[in-house]
Amino acid sequence: MSADLSINTRKIALLDLDAFFASAEVLRDPSLQHRPFAVGGGSERGVVATANYLARQFGVRSAMSGAHARRLCPQLHFVKPDHRYYRELSTKILEVLTQVTEQVEPASIDEFYLDLTDNPLHQGSASLIMEAVRSELRALGLTASAGISCQKMVAKIASEERKPDGQFVVPPDQLEAYIAQLNLKRIPGVGPKSLERLQHAGYYLGKDIQTAELAALQRLLGDKAGWLLQQRCQGIDPRPVVTERVRKSVGCEETLRHDLQHLREVERFLDEILLPQLQKRLGQQRWQDTLIKSQTVKLKFNDFQQTTVSRTARKVSPSLFYQLIREAWDRRGQRSVRLVGLSVALPDPDEQLQLELNLD
Repeated sequence: MSADLSINTRKIALLDLDAFFASAEVLRDPSLQHRPFAVGGGSERGVVATANYLARQFGVRSAMSGAHARRLCPQLHFVKPDHRYYRELSTKILEVLTQVTEQVEPASIDEFYLDLTDNPLHQGSASLIMEAVRSELRALGLTASAGISCQKMVAKIASEERKPDGQFVVPPDQLEAYIAQLNLKRIPGVGPKSLERLQHAGYYLGKDIQTAELAALQRLLGDKAGWLLQQRCQGIDPRPVVTERVRKSVGCEETLRHDLQHLREVERFLDEILLPQLQKRLGQQRWQDTLIKSQTVKLKFNDFQQTTVSRTARKVSPSLFYQLIREAWDRRGQRSVRLVGLSVALPDPDEQLQLELNLD
Protein backbone atom coordinates (compact mmCIF):
# COMPACT_ATOMS: atom_id res chain seq x y z
CA MET A 1 0.00 0.00 0.00
CA SER A 2 1.33 3.35 -1.07
CA ALA A 3 -0.53 5.59 1.38
CA ASP A 4 1.00 6.20 4.79
CA LEU A 5 -0.28 4.70 8.04
CA SER A 6 -1.88 7.88 9.42
CA ILE A 7 -3.98 8.24 6.26
CA ASN A 8 -5.03 4.59 6.41
CA THR A 9 -6.34 4.93 9.96
CA ARG A 10 -8.84 7.60 8.98
CA LYS A 11 -12.57 6.85 8.86
CA ILE A 12 -14.19 8.85 6.05
CA ALA A 13 -17.85 8.48 5.10
CA LEU A 14 -19.80 9.87 2.16
CA LEU A 15 -23.54 10.23 2.75
CA ASP A 16 -25.54 10.42 -0.50
CA LEU A 17 -29.24 11.22 -0.25
CA ASP A 18 -31.26 8.93 -2.51
CA ALA A 19 -33.14 10.73 -5.33
CA PHE A 20 -33.07 13.80 -3.10
CA PHE A 21 -35.33 16.18 -5.03
CA ALA A 22 -37.90 13.42 -5.55
CA SER A 23 -37.78 12.39 -1.87
CA ALA A 24 -38.20 16.03 -0.85
CA GLU A 25 -41.34 16.31 -2.98
CA VAL A 26 -42.82 13.17 -1.41
CA LEU A 27 -42.40 14.81 2.00
CA ARG A 28 -44.67 17.61 0.82
CA ASP A 29 -47.07 15.41 -1.12
CA PRO A 30 -47.17 11.79 0.14
CA SER A 31 -49.54 10.83 -2.70
CA LEU A 32 -46.50 10.90 -5.02
CA GLN A 33 -44.93 7.96 -3.22
CA HIS A 34 -46.72 5.28 -5.24
CA ARG A 35 -46.64 6.85 -8.69
CA PRO A 36 -43.76 7.34 -11.13
CA PHE A 37 -42.77 10.99 -11.22
CA ALA A 38 -39.89 13.25 -12.15
CA VAL A 39 -38.73 16.62 -10.91
CA GLY A 40 -38.18 18.91 -13.85
CA GLY A 41 -39.95 19.97 -17.02
CA GLY A 42 -42.19 17.62 -18.97
CA SER A 43 -42.53 19.75 -22.08
CA GLU A 44 -40.63 19.28 -25.34
CA ARG A 45 -38.02 21.71 -24.00
CA GLY A 46 -38.01 20.48 -20.40
CA VAL A 47 -35.29 18.39 -18.75
CA VAL A 48 -35.50 15.80 -15.96
CA ALA A 49 -33.58 16.92 -12.85
CA THR A 50 -34.20 13.63 -11.05
CA ALA A 51 -36.74 10.81 -11.02
CA ASN A 52 -38.07 8.60 -8.27
CA TYR A 53 -37.22 4.91 -8.33
CA LEU A 54 -40.58 3.89 -9.83
CA ALA A 55 -39.86 6.13 -12.81
CA ARG A 56 -36.30 4.83 -13.07
CA GLN A 57 -37.70 1.33 -13.64
CA PHE A 58 -38.96 2.65 -16.98
CA GLY A 59 -35.53 4.02 -17.86
CA VAL A 60 -36.19 7.64 -16.89
CA ARG A 61 -32.92 9.32 -15.88
CA SER A 62 -31.65 12.75 -14.90
CA ALA A 63 -30.62 15.11 -17.74
CA MET A 64 -33.06 13.34 -20.08
CA SER A 65 -35.46 15.52 -22.05
CA GLY A 66 -38.98 15.64 -20.66
CA ALA A 67 -40.42 14.50 -23.98
CA HIS A 68 -38.18 11.41 -24.06
CA ALA A 69 -39.08 10.61 -20.43
CA ARG A 70 -42.80 10.71 -21.30
CA ARG A 71 -42.26 8.34 -24.21
CA LEU A 72 -40.55 5.87 -21.88
CA CYS A 73 -43.21 6.25 -19.19
CA PRO A 74 -46.50 7.67 -20.56
CA GLN A 75 -48.03 7.89 -17.06
CA LEU A 76 -45.06 9.90 -15.75
CA HIS A 77 -46.04 12.86 -13.56
CA PHE A 78 -43.84 15.98 -13.51
CA VAL A 79 -43.23 18.24 -10.51
CA LYS A 80 -41.77 21.70 -10.94
CA PRO A 81 -38.42 22.07 -9.08
CA ASP A 82 -38.35 24.20 -5.92
CA HIS A 83 -34.66 24.84 -5.30
CA ARG A 84 -35.22 27.10 -2.31
CA TYR A 85 -37.10 24.28 -0.57
CA TYR A 86 -34.35 21.78 -1.43
CA ARG A 87 -31.65 24.08 -0.02
CA GLU A 88 -33.63 24.57 3.20
CA LEU A 89 -34.03 20.80 3.56
CA SER A 90 -30.33 20.24 2.84
CA THR A 91 -29.49 22.72 5.62
CA LYS A 92 -31.66 20.74 8.06
CA ILE A 93 -29.84 17.55 7.09
CA LEU A 94 -26.51 19.28 7.69
CA GLU A 95 -27.75 20.20 11.18
CA VAL A 96 -28.47 16.52 11.86
CA LEU A 97 -24.97 15.55 10.71
CA THR A 98 -23.21 18.22 12.79
CA GLN A 99 -24.80 16.69 15.89
CA VAL A 100 -22.71 13.62 15.09
CA THR A 101 -19.48 15.41 14.13
CA GLU A 102 -18.30 18.92 13.39
CA GLN A 103 -16.14 17.47 10.63
CA VAL A 104 -18.74 17.63 7.86
CA GLU A 105 -18.10 18.80 4.30
CA PRO A 106 -21.11 19.47 2.04
CA ALA A 107 -19.89 18.24 -1.34
CA SER A 108 -23.19 19.22 -2.98
CA ILE A 109 -26.79 19.84 -1.97
CA ASP A 110 -27.30 16.09 -1.42
CA GLU A 111 -23.81 14.72 -0.62
CA PHE A 112 -21.83 15.12 2.59
CA TYR A 113 -18.39 13.89 3.64
CA LEU A 114 -17.91 13.08 7.34
CA ASP A 115 -14.62 12.49 9.13
CA LEU A 116 -15.39 9.96 11.87
CA THR A 117 -11.77 9.11 12.72
CA ASP A 118 -11.83 10.06 16.40
CA ASN A 119 -15.58 9.99 16.92
CA PRO A 120 -16.57 8.48 20.28
CA LEU A 121 -20.12 7.50 19.31
CA HIS A 122 -20.96 3.80 19.03
CA GLN A 123 -17.52 2.83 20.35
CA GLY A 124 -15.94 4.59 17.39
CA SER A 125 -17.57 2.33 14.78
CA ALA A 126 -18.05 4.33 11.59
CA SER A 127 -20.46 1.68 10.30
CA LEU A 128 -22.71 1.94 13.36
CA ILE A 129 -22.56 5.75 13.31
CA MET A 130 -23.69 5.88 9.69
CA GLU A 131 -26.42 3.30 10.35
CA ALA A 132 -27.69 5.58 13.13
CA VAL A 133 -27.50 8.68 10.92
CA ARG A 134 -29.40 6.98 8.13
CA SER A 135 -32.00 5.73 10.60
CA GLU A 136 -32.55 9.28 11.86
CA LEU A 137 -32.94 10.59 8.32
CA ARG A 138 -35.34 7.75 7.55
CA ALA A 139 -37.48 8.92 10.46
CA LEU A 140 -37.62 12.31 8.74
CA GLY A 141 -38.87 10.66 5.56
CA LEU A 142 -35.57 10.59 3.65
CA THR A 143 -33.37 7.67 2.69
CA ALA A 144 -29.63 7.89 2.13
CA SER A 145 -26.80 5.61 1.09
CA ALA A 146 -23.30 5.70 2.54
CA GLY A 147 -19.80 4.66 1.60
CA ILE A 148 -17.09 4.28 4.23
CA SER A 149 -13.34 4.02 3.75
CA CYS A 150 -10.09 5.68 4.80
CA GLN A 151 -10.24 8.22 1.97
CA LYS A 152 -12.69 10.40 0.09
CA MET A 153 -12.63 8.96 -3.43
CA VAL A 154 -13.32 5.39 -2.38
CA ALA A 155 -15.96 6.50 0.15
CA LYS A 156 -17.78 8.27 -2.69
CA ILE A 157 -17.60 5.29 -5.03
CA ALA A 158 -18.63 2.89 -2.25
CA SER A 159 -21.77 4.95 -1.56
CA GLU A 160 -23.10 3.74 -4.92
CA GLU A 161 -22.74 0.03 -4.08
CA ARG A 162 -25.90 -0.45 -1.98
CA LYS A 163 -28.25 2.18 -3.40
CA PRO A 164 -30.90 2.95 -2.38
CA ASP A 165 -30.89 3.01 1.43
CA GLY A 166 -27.77 0.95 2.08
CA GLN A 167 -24.11 1.32 2.93
CA PHE A 168 -20.81 -0.30 2.01
CA VAL A 169 -17.42 -0.39 3.72
CA VAL A 170 -14.01 -0.67 2.06
CA PRO A 171 -11.41 -1.38 4.79
CA PRO A 172 -7.84 -0.09 4.33
CA ASP A 173 -6.42 -3.57 3.65
CA GLN A 174 -8.90 -4.03 0.78
CA LEU A 175 -8.47 -0.57 -0.73
CA GLU A 176 -6.21 -1.35 -3.68
CA ALA A 177 -8.03 -4.59 -4.50
CA TYR A 178 -11.36 -2.73 -4.51
CA ILE A 179 -10.03 -0.02 -6.83
CA ALA A 180 -8.36 -2.65 -9.05
CA GLN A 181 -11.68 -4.19 -10.11
CA LEU A 182 -13.44 -0.88 -10.79
CA ASN A 183 -14.35 0.15 -14.31
CA LEU A 184 -12.55 3.43 -14.97
CA LYS A 185 -15.84 5.21 -15.68
CA ARG A 186 -16.59 4.88 -11.96
CA ILE A 187 -13.52 6.92 -11.00
CA PRO A 188 -14.71 10.47 -10.19
CA GLY A 189 -13.38 12.90 -12.77
CA VAL A 190 -12.88 10.38 -15.57
CA GLY A 191 -15.37 11.73 -18.08
CA PRO A 192 -16.35 10.47 -21.54
CA LYS A 193 -13.40 12.00 -23.39
CA SER A 194 -10.78 10.74 -20.94
CA LEU A 195 -12.45 7.32 -20.80
CA GLU A 196 -12.37 7.04 -24.58
CA ARG A 197 -8.66 7.90 -24.70
CA LEU A 198 -7.85 5.47 -21.88
CA GLN A 199 -9.82 2.59 -23.38
CA HIS A 200 -8.33 3.18 -26.81
CA ALA A 201 -4.91 2.75 -25.17
CA GLY A 202 -6.00 -0.47 -23.46
CA TYR A 203 -6.85 0.81 -19.97
CA TYR A 204 -10.25 -0.40 -18.73
CA LEU A 205 -9.99 -1.14 -15.00
CA GLY A 206 -8.35 0.36 -11.96
CA LYS A 207 -5.73 -2.39 -12.00
CA ASP A 208 -4.67 -1.27 -15.49
CA ILE A 209 -3.85 2.18 -14.15
CA GLN A 210 -2.18 0.78 -11.02
CA THR A 211 0.40 -1.05 -13.13
CA ALA A 212 0.66 1.40 -16.03
CA GLU A 213 3.79 3.38 -16.81
CA LEU A 214 3.28 6.89 -15.51
CA ALA A 215 4.80 8.42 -18.64
CA ALA A 216 2.22 6.63 -20.80
CA LEU A 217 -0.67 8.02 -18.73
CA GLN A 218 0.82 11.50 -18.84
CA ARG A 219 1.07 11.35 -22.63
CA LEU A 220 -2.62 10.50 -22.76
CA LEU A 221 -3.98 12.91 -20.15
CA GLY A 222 -1.28 15.47 -19.45
CA ASP A 223 1.37 15.52 -16.74
CA LYS A 224 -0.80 16.49 -13.77
CA ALA A 225 -3.94 14.54 -14.69
CA GLY A 226 -2.01 11.36 -15.56
CA TRP A 227 -0.09 11.48 -12.28
CA LEU A 228 -3.24 12.23 -10.26
CA LEU A 229 -5.23 9.40 -11.82
CA GLN A 230 -2.51 6.88 -11.00
CA GLN A 231 -2.24 8.20 -7.44
CA ARG A 232 -5.98 7.79 -6.94
CA CYS A 233 -6.00 4.29 -8.43
CA GLN A 234 -3.09 3.27 -6.20
CA GLY A 235 -5.18 4.26 -3.18
CA ILE A 236 -3.43 7.55 -2.47
CA ASP A 237 -5.97 10.25 -1.64
CA PRO A 238 -4.90 12.33 1.38
CA ARG A 239 -7.51 15.07 0.90
CA PRO A 240 -9.06 16.05 4.23
CA VAL A 241 -12.71 16.69 4.98
CA VAL A 242 -12.97 20.46 4.54
CA THR A 243 -15.56 22.05 6.79
CA GLU A 244 -15.45 25.50 5.19
CA ARG A 245 -16.25 25.46 1.51
CA VAL A 246 -15.23 28.27 -0.81
CA ARG A 247 -17.32 29.11 -3.87
CA LYS A 248 -15.34 28.36 -7.02
CA SER A 249 -17.72 29.95 -9.49
CA VAL A 250 -20.93 31.92 -9.76
CA GLY A 251 -23.22 31.63 -12.73
CA CYS A 252 -26.73 31.53 -14.14
CA GLU A 253 -28.33 29.96 -17.16
CA GLU A 254 -31.81 29.78 -18.67
CA THR A 255 -33.53 27.43 -21.09
CA LEU A 256 -35.41 29.72 -23.45
CA ARG A 257 -39.14 29.51 -24.06
CA HIS A 258 -38.49 29.71 -27.79
CA ASP A 259 -35.31 29.03 -29.74
CA LEU A 260 -33.46 32.20 -30.70
CA GLN A 261 -32.50 32.63 -34.35
CA HIS A 262 -30.68 35.99 -34.23
CA LEU A 263 -27.65 37.26 -32.33
CA ARG A 264 -29.49 40.46 -31.37
CA GLU A 265 -32.10 38.37 -29.53
CA VAL A 266 -29.40 36.58 -27.54
CA GLU A 267 -27.74 39.90 -26.66
CA ARG A 268 -31.08 41.33 -25.52
CA PHE A 269 -31.67 38.27 -23.31
CA LEU A 270 -28.19 38.74 -21.87
CA ASP A 271 -28.88 42.39 -21.10
CA GLU A 272 -32.38 42.03 -19.67
CA ILE A 273 -32.23 38.68 -17.86
CA LEU A 274 -28.83 37.07 -17.32
CA LEU A 275 -26.60 40.01 -16.43
CA PRO A 276 -28.99 41.28 -13.70
CA GLN A 277 -29.24 37.70 -12.33
CA LEU A 278 -25.46 37.30 -12.25
CA GLN A 279 -24.89 40.67 -10.56
CA LYS A 280 -27.45 39.77 -7.89
CA ARG A 281 -25.75 36.43 -7.21
CA LEU A 282 -22.35 38.09 -6.96
CA GLY A 283 -23.79 40.45 -4.33
CA GLN A 284 -21.96 43.52 -5.61
CA GLN A 285 -23.38 46.89 -6.66
CA ARG A 286 -20.56 47.45 -9.15
CA TRP A 287 -19.17 44.85 -11.54
CA GLN A 288 -15.57 45.94 -10.98
CA ASP A 289 -15.80 45.20 -7.24
CA THR A 290 -15.64 41.42 -7.85
CA LEU A 291 -12.21 39.83 -8.39
CA ILE A 292 -12.35 36.77 -10.64
CA LYS A 293 -10.14 34.41 -12.64
CA SER A 294 -12.18 34.14 -15.84
CA GLN A 295 -15.52 34.74 -17.55
CA THR A 296 -17.43 32.11 -19.52
CA VAL A 297 -20.52 31.96 -21.72
CA LYS A 298 -22.38 28.82 -22.74
CA LEU A 299 -24.77 28.30 -25.63
CA LYS A 300 -26.80 25.13 -26.10
CA PHE A 301 -28.23 24.62 -29.58
CA ASN A 302 -31.45 23.03 -30.77
CA ASP A 303 -29.64 19.71 -31.40
CA PHE A 304 -28.63 19.69 -27.67
CA GLN A 305 -24.96 20.20 -28.51
CA GLN A 306 -23.33 23.05 -26.62
CA THR A 307 -20.29 25.28 -26.75
CA THR A 308 -18.47 27.40 -24.18
CA VAL A 309 -16.06 30.28 -24.59
CA SER A 310 -13.87 31.59 -21.74
CA ARG A 311 -11.39 34.38 -21.23
CA THR A 312 -9.06 35.14 -18.35
CA ALA A 313 -10.06 38.31 -16.49
CA ARG A 314 -9.24 39.93 -13.16
CA LYS A 315 -12.54 41.80 -12.77
CA VAL A 316 -15.99 41.22 -14.20
CA SER A 317 -16.60 43.01 -17.48
CA PRO A 318 -20.12 42.97 -19.00
CA SER A 319 -18.66 43.99 -22.36
CA LEU A 320 -16.47 40.87 -22.35
CA PHE A 321 -19.60 38.71 -21.99
CA TYR A 322 -20.98 40.27 -25.20
CA GLN A 323 -17.70 39.52 -26.98
CA LEU A 324 -17.78 35.89 -25.79
CA ILE A 325 -21.42 35.54 -26.84
CA ARG A 326 -20.50 36.65 -30.36
CA GLU A 327 -17.65 34.12 -30.51
CA ALA A 328 -19.93 31.33 -29.32
CA TRP A 329 -22.64 32.42 -31.77
CA ASP A 330 -20.23 32.04 -34.68
CA ARG A 331 -19.99 28.32 -33.87
CA ARG A 332 -23.70 27.63 -34.26
CA GLY A 333 -23.71 26.81 -37.98
CA GLN A 334 -27.38 26.76 -38.98
CA ARG A 335 -28.59 25.88 -35.49
CA SER A 336 -30.80 27.98 -33.25
CA VAL A 337 -30.10 28.58 -29.54
CA ARG A 338 -32.19 26.97 -26.78
CA LEU A 339 -30.12 27.85 -23.67
CA VAL A 340 -27.81 30.70 -22.68
CA GLY A 341 -25.53 30.74 -19.63
CA LEU A 342 -22.98 33.06 -17.99
CA SER A 343 -20.47 32.34 -15.25
CA VAL A 344 -17.34 33.67 -13.58
CA ALA A 345 -14.58 31.62 -11.93
CA LEU A 346 -13.57 32.96 -8.53
CA PRO A 347 -10.03 32.99 -7.10
CA ASP A 348 -9.26 29.75 -5.26
CA PRO A 349 -7.29 30.30 -2.05
CA ASP A 350 -6.07 26.71 -2.09
CA GLU A 351 -5.60 25.12 -5.50
CA GLN A 352 -4.73 21.80 -3.82
CA LEU A 353 -8.21 21.15 -2.43
CA GLN A 354 -9.81 19.84 -5.58
CA LEU A 355 -12.74 17.47 -5.09
CA GLU A 356 -12.46 15.58 -8.35
CA LEU A 357 -9.84 14.76 -10.94
CA ASN A 358 -11.64 16.82 -13.60
CA LEU A 359 -9.70 15.14 -16.40
CA ASP A 360 -11.96 16.25 -19.25
